[in-house]
Amino acid sequence: MILKSNVKETMHLSGVIYKSMIKLVKQLLFIIVLIFVVKSNLVNADVYGGGFWEVIGLGNMPCQEFTSKSEESGYKELGAVWLSGFMSGVNFTSSDVYDITRGEDIYMLTDLVIKRCGEHPDKLLSDIASQIVYKRYGDKNFTATKDLENK
Repeated sequence: MILKSNVKETMHLSGVIYKSMIKLVKQLLFIIVLIFVVKSNLVNADVYGGGFWEVIGLGNMPCQEFTSKSEESGYKELGAVWLSGFMSGVNFTSSDVYDITRGEDIYMLTDLVIKRCGEHPDKLLSDIASQIVYKRYGDKNFTATKDLENK
């Protein structure tokens, strides 16, 4: 009788362990699939330079809004200040660049950003600034002055 009882308890305990293990395996599979999906989305994200970075401040503003506000008093200056910080960040984080602006007037660069924003109103201000930076990396003769003259 005791043997039957122990066998029953062992069978019951085995069933509980089996159900717990199945539940754990399902949770692990869910987590693995979730990680794979998230990682796949991150790897395929369309970002300039192939990296990830968080835009802080004015750079999150859509170009359409920035372009309309840049006509207001003081807003172009605010854009120039943000762009100065953005370009300084590029200088700071790039081992092969001393000054990405190459000494060009920041207001000239801001005018170029405003021009490009007008051409691409759906993009963010930071997208346009990034494009200008990567254009400068690829074309050593690129200047905002030349670009603005080619209207």
